[in-house]
Amino acid sequence: MPARIIDHDSIEPTAIEHRRDDVYHGDMLEQTYNYLLYHFESDGAYFFARAYLDDIGTVSLHGPFESRAQLRPTGAPLSERVLAYLRRRFRTIQVLQASGYLSI
Repeated sequence: MPARIIDHDSIEPTAIEHRRDDVYHGDMLEQTYNYLLYHFESDGAYFFARAYLDDIGTVSLHGPFESRAQLRPTGAPLSERVLAYLRRRFRTIQVLQASGYLSI
Protein backbone atom coordinates (compact mmCIF):
# COMPACT_ATOMS: atom_id res chain seq x y z
CA MET A 1 0.00 0.00 0.00
CA PRO A 2 1.52 3.39 -0.93
CA ALA A 3 2.17 6.01 1.74
CA ARG A 4 -0.48 8.66 2.23
CA ILE A 5 0.58 12.22 3.00
CA ILE A 6 -1.79 14.75 4.55
CA ASP A 7 -0.42 18.25 4.10
CA HIS A 8 -3.45 20.47 4.63
CA ASP A 9 -6.04 21.33 7.25
CA SER A 10 -9.67 22.42 6.92
CA ILE A 11 -8.78 25.49 9.01
CA GLU A 12 -5.64 27.57 9.52
CA PRO A 13 -4.90 29.93 12.39
CA THR A 14 -5.53 33.58 11.61
CA ALA A 15 -2.21 34.29 13.38
CA ILE A 16 0.54 32.49 15.28
CA GLU A 17 2.69 34.46 17.72
CA HIS A 18 5.86 33.47 19.55
CA ARG A 19 5.53 35.12 22.97
CA ARG A 20 7.62 35.31 26.10
CA ASP A 21 6.39 36.58 29.46
CA ASP A 22 8.95 37.28 32.19
CA VAL A 23 7.67 37.64 35.75
CA TYR A 24 9.84 39.70 38.09
CA HIS A 25 9.65 40.25 41.83
CA GLY A 26 11.57 43.49 42.20
CA ASP A 27 14.73 42.95 40.15
CA MET A 28 14.64 39.15 40.49
CA LEU A 29 13.34 37.07 37.57
CA GLU A 30 10.96 34.52 39.11
CA GLN A 31 9.26 32.86 36.13
CA THR A 32 9.54 32.75 32.36
CA TYR A 33 6.79 31.61 30.00
CA ASN A 34 7.97 30.93 26.44
CA TYR A 35 5.04 29.88 24.25
CA LEU A 36 3.32 29.84 20.89
CA LEU A 37 -0.07 31.53 20.75
CA TYR A 38 -2.49 30.39 18.04
CA HIS A 39 -5.54 32.48 17.06
CA PHE A 40 -8.53 30.87 15.31
CA GLU A 41 -11.87 32.06 13.97
CA SER A 42 -14.31 29.24 13.33
CA ASP A 43 -18.09 28.97 13.07
CA GLY A 44 -18.54 32.63 14.03
CA ALA A 45 -16.44 32.34 17.20
CA TYR A 46 -12.88 33.08 18.31
CA PHE A 47 -10.53 30.55 19.94
CA PHE A 48 -6.93 30.77 21.08
CA ALA A 49 -4.48 28.05 22.02
CA ARG A 50 -1.18 28.15 23.91
CA ALA A 51 1.68 25.70 23.56
CA TYR A 52 4.50 26.22 26.06
CA LEU A 53 7.86 25.41 24.54
CA ASP A 54 9.05 23.49 27.61
CA ASP A 55 6.15 21.04 27.03
CA ILE A 56 5.61 21.29 23.27
CA GLY A 57 3.53 18.10 23.15
CA THR A 58 0.66 19.79 25.03
CA VAL A 59 -1.58 22.66 23.96
CA SER A 60 -4.30 24.44 25.93
CA LEU A 61 -7.38 25.57 24.00
CA HIS A 62 -9.56 28.47 25.14
CA GLY A 63 -12.95 29.52 23.79
CA PRO A 64 -15.26 29.85 22.06
CA PHE A 65 -15.47 33.60 22.60
CA GLU A 66 -17.51 36.26 20.80
CA SER A 67 -14.39 37.68 19.12
CA ARG A 68 -10.71 38.35 19.65
CA ALA A 69 -11.62 41.82 20.93
CA GLN A 70 -14.53 40.57 23.09
CA LEU A 71 -13.43 37.57 25.15
CA ARG A 72 -16.94 36.78 26.34
CA PRO A 73 -17.71 33.04 26.27
CA THR A 74 -20.45 32.07 23.83
CA GLY A 75 -21.39 28.71 25.36
CA ALA A 76 -21.10 27.10 21.91
CA PRO A 77 -19.32 23.75 21.52
CA LEU A 78 -15.64 23.46 20.66
CA SER A 79 -14.86 23.70 16.97
CA GLU A 80 -14.12 20.29 15.46
CA ARG A 81 -11.99 21.99 12.78
CA VAL A 82 -9.82 23.70 15.41
CA LEU A 83 -9.52 20.42 17.33
CA ALA A 84 -8.50 18.57 14.14
CA TYR A 85 -5.79 21.16 13.46
CA LEU A 86 -4.41 20.83 17.00
CA ARG A 87 -4.63 17.00 17.00
CA ARG A 88 -2.29 16.89 13.98
CA ARG A 89 0.33 18.83 15.95
CA PHE A 90 0.02 17.94 19.65
CA ARG A 91 -0.25 14.74 21.69
CA THR A 92 -2.40 16.34 24.39
CA ILE A 93 -5.11 19.00 24.09
CA GLN A 94 -6.34 20.58 27.30
CA VAL A 95 -9.39 22.77 27.89
CA LEU A 96 -9.99 24.88 30.98
CA GLN A 97 -12.91 23.74 33.12
CA ALA A 98 -14.18 25.08 36.46
CA SER A 99 -12.08 22.43 38.23
CA GLY A 100 -8.91 23.08 36.20
CA TYR A 101 -7.51 21.80 32.91
CA LEU A 102 -9.05 18.69 31.39
CA SER A 103 -7.28 16.64 28.70
CA ILE A 104 -9.56 15.76 25.82
